Amino acid sequence: MRKLIIEDKWMVFAVTGLANFIATFTTSSINLALPMMAAEFGVSMSTISWVSLIYMLTLSCSLLVFGRLGDLHGYKNLFAGGFVVFSVMSILLPLLSFNLPLLILFRCLQAVGGSMVVSITHAIVSKTFGPKERGKALGINSIFVSLGLAVGPTAGGWLLTYFNWHSLFYVNVPFSLLGIYASLKYMKTRETYTKSPVKMDWLGAVVFGLMIVSLSIAINFVDSWGLVSVRFLGAMTLSLVCLLLFVPIERQRKHPMMELSLFHSKMFSLSILACLCSYIAQMMTTFLMPFFLVNILRMPQNQSGLIMLSTPLIMMLSSPLGGRMTDRIGSRQPAILGLGSVALGCMLMSQLAEGSPVIYILTALALFGCGNGYSVSAINTALYATVPKEHMGVASGMVATVRNIGQSLGVALGGMIIALRTVHYTQIGEIQGKAIYLSAQRDAFYFGVLVAVTAILAIALIPRSPEAASASAE
Repeated sequence: MRKLIIEDKWMVFAVTGLANFIATFTTSSINLALPMMAAEFGVSMSTISWVSLIYMLTLSCSLLVFGRLGDLHGYKNLFAGGFVVFSVMSILLPLLSFNLPLLILFRCLQAVGGSMVVSITHAIVSKTFGPKERGKALGINSIFVSLGLAVGPTAGGWLLTYFNWHSLFYVNVPFSLLGIYASLKYMKTRETYTKSPVKMDWLGAVVFGLMIVSLSIAINFVDSWGLVSVRFLGAMTLSLVCLLLFVPIERQRKHPMMELSLFHSKMFSLSILACLCSYIAQMMTTFLMPFFLVNILRMPQNQSGLIMLSTPLIMMLSSPLGGRMTDRIGSRQPAILGLGSVALGCMLMSQLAEGSPVIYILTALALFGCGNGYSVSAINTALYATVPKEHMGVASGMVATVRNIGQSLGVALGGMIIALRTVHYTQIGEIQGKAIYLSAQRDAFYFGVLVAVTAILAIALIPRSPEAASASAE
């Protein structure tokens, strides 16, 4: 195996942030172009949605694989290679996508490049910075995620106004070239850990990929398929079968793809649960709020976009503060403080009405963004505290996978609760018109509060130190 050697840790920190920015920018900006693409290729919106869905599916099933490959063969080549693949696909996609199948194929290959870099960003940061700086570094690194989410719709809208959807892909190229240069110049590798060759567990990788893909498809299409449809139940059954196969396969492997012993640590397992709940609440709010602003308050798209921008902007400010607080006093207090703010923000959103003033909405979104900024860096710091350095890539890939699954669940559960509760309030006939949707929305945000409280309970159960976590695992 190879060990990462950092010549300039702040340059490497910057390039990992660049990777996170590109990944989130590509995800958040492309949705604006889908109507334009649908018209150009002569397909429906449900069909063109596969341009976004294939990217998320590819990420979900490959992040853990590339995290493991980084542990086995070193991060430098994987990181630089990811930028190469991403930049090449960003050039070829608009040039050679003569039809929709080719567009989806190139989008899938672009996601492979994105997965190669995103899967190991946290691992690189965690290895670069010591325990006294790690929380701050992870907090600042998450700024780039918020920056990509914030800039994506704004810059994407500007590019679509003055150019076309091709520009959304070409704009990635100079950033990718910068990433290639920085990773080759400032990252070195040397042999470490063991001199005996370790093979990749490809059987485990395939089974895990099938499990994640079938789960992701079921989550993304539950709203249109229905909970009792053959397709939804079939996808969930396939995912469950793959899980039941994956665990014994990994236990029998001398060098498994996923080190299941990581879950013996309470700190790691509970941090993963808190991470999942945090992203569910985060994405559900991001998904539901625009519907309220546009459909209930009748705001123009540009004004509602500016209001939604408040959440990632507040996250950008609060993430380094949460990381610095984590370095000083540990993960527990900033994580609980942040998740409590998320729960309070969801509670305020549950009371939204037709006459809700903008300042009330901004306050709720600010609480939500501040809470996410504080909690994400603290949760990640707690998670990596007990991970052995030889499994840091797997842990980083696992966190990225949980993030994607949590975001998909946030959208699916938010849409499903709105649909089911709308039917319920329509049938009882006690309220009419917009009040039906507002009542359903209230219930969805109540669920967000429940999810945030679950994350708080998970953090509260984490042992107070890595040593205590290890003792509890034994």
